[in-house]
Amino acid sequence: MKSKTTAQRIKRLEIQGARNIARKGLEALAFDARRSKAKTLAAFGKEVEKNSALLAGARPTEPALRNGLALVQSALAIESSLPGAKEAVAEATTQYAKQMEEAKKKIVQVGVKRIRSGMTVFTHCHSSTVTAILVAAWKKGKRFDVINTETRPRFQGRITARELVGAGIPVTHIVDSAARRVMNEADLVLVGADAVTAEGSLVNKIGTSMIALAAHEARTEFASACETFKFDPLTLGGEDEPIEYRSPKEVWARPPRGLSIRNPAFDVTPPEYIDYIITEEGIIPPSEVAHILRERARW
Repeated sequence: MKSKTTAQRIKRLEIQGARNIARKGLEALAFDARRSKAKTLAAFGKEVEKNSALLAGARPTEPALRNGLALVQSALAIESSLPGAKEAVAEATTQYAKQMEEAKKKIVQVGVKRIRSGMTVFTHCHSSTVTAILVAAWKKGKRFDVINTETRPRFQGRITARELVGAGIPVTHIVDSAARRVMNEADLVLVGADAVTAEGSLVNKIGTSMIALAAHEARTEFASACETFKFDPLTLGGEDEPIEYRSPKEVWARPPRGLSIRNPAFDVTPPEYIDYIITEEGIIPPSEVAHILRERARW
């Protein structure tokens, strides 16, 4: 699928989830690169750069996609021929997709160890990594309950609920604003991540910071499961993670005339409310994020 079409689908939330957005975005970049009619290496490079900017702009709060695009640009920069450049784009996108899949498997292996029989796990929004951890733990014979938010305004929590119920896991579905009311029943809050900043702050679906605050107050453990590909190197240099604002119509399709509506897609949870992050490199505290980013200067 072409980059332009994929970018439009990402904007419309037809493609959701940070990992899925990164994978589909890079597949589109490779698709266009293979079919490029550019006659020179310079022209081809400009095409890739243009398509990369288009994809990166589809959802600004997605460093997993930006990091993958940067990896492609790095691979492209060392090529001296047009055929070599096309091959480099294809190889880089394939490599990044494999690395993400391998990272997810390792995260699941680590995350399963944090799930105990008899516990109640609280989730928010939809994270394929979180659901994979819970399903894998269930298959290992661990028996637990899940409290799951509906996640307004697009109700991504219903995706999580369907997947977990389909695996036979008992789930209680609540409205987002009931989080504090039931937090004392939870032993662990486990969420995904769209981005993690250099100082260890978690950028995730709107409402996450409210839930983290409730967990902190209730002394309930709060953790995020995510690949280090979601750590944002731009924040090492002082950049703020951009927060996407979506259409007010997602909140209220036909509001009264004159009403102002804000619809932020994400919020920021400070590191002091995060107990740990489950990554492919193991359990780490938020304070370790900057160290990992510096090690991966290749991004």
